Amino acid sequence: MIVTAEAVEDLAIRYIHFSFSVLWWGIMFFMFIIIFPANKDGHYSPLFPRVQKFMKFTATIAMASGISLLFINTRVTTERLLGSSWGFTILAGAILSSVVYLYIMLPKNNKISLPSTSVLVRPTSPGPFKKPTLPIVGTGQRRSISKRTRPRLLFIFLTITIGLMVYASHGFL
Repeated sequence: MIVTAEAVEDLAIRYIHFSFSVLWWGIMFFMFIIIFPANKDGHYSPLFPRVQKFMKFTATIAMASGISLLFINTRVTTERLLGSSWGFTILAGAILSSVVYLYIMLPKNNKISLPSTSVLVRPTSPGPFKKPTLPIVGTGQRRSISKRTRPRLLFIFLTITIGLMVYASHGFL
């Protein structure tokens, strides 16, 4: 068996991608299970900004190595990517991880909100003798998903992504 430089490069990038992806998931797990519940009042420890910076670095390496794997893998063609269950699995994982990546990388003080984090609600106000009614979705002002729900949703997206990528990498499709 002859080992080429391309094969070594491919293997190294695969392990970097796998390691940093699992590390990214682990950091989100740590933040979701330990940091967020311990800081219900919103006063985070000095550890929080450091963990957040490390998570952004880890996520960037995971995303960059995943994109480079897509380009250096000779078995990946447009037909295979768009015409097979393996390709759809890879694309679904890439889309979910991109949503999580963009959300954590966007500055929190801007007015950009992802479509999954807000719904349109028409405000209703009860009259003097009426009961308040439930808002009707579809018109009116934007109401954001709660701050407690966002990290859970992102963690679920990232967990699904890890599962999809492991499933695709083991050739079950």
